[in-house]
Amino acid sequence: MIPRTDAAGPRTPPGGGTSTRTGTTAVRPNAAPGHREPLAELAERIGAAAMACPDVLGLTAGPRGWIATYRAGPPYAGVAVHDAVVEVGVVVRYGRPFAEIAEDVRRLVRPLAGRRTVDVVIGDVADGG
Repeated sequence: MIPRTDAAGPRTPPGGGTSTRTGTTAVRPNAAPGHREPLAELAERIGAAAMACPDVLGLTAGPRGWIATYRAGPPYAGVAVHDAVVEVGVVVRYGRPFAEIAEDVRRLVRPLAGRRTVDVVIGDVADGG
């Protein structure tokens, strides 16, 4: 079983499908009024923030491949931006408690998520020595 740090429940994205289609935009929390950025760019910024956590070795789309943002070309795996939720899938270094690592990732990502809830899924654990 894969450890989860968010509330238990079905892994169906909010609304029953993806809300991260190419060309969709979101309001950047610190942007000028009326400025919107494509969700793919927001997802990439969130992914970079999650990777700044020293215990995160990489991003993962999760066991079913649902944690992704769709864009032109290959999907951006590891971050899914929905209307009310940002999901971040990570591969972590073995050692620290998962809950602490997830909270570190959440703390790094939260400023970029706006009013969205941030769910962190630990999809794998590696030595990472």
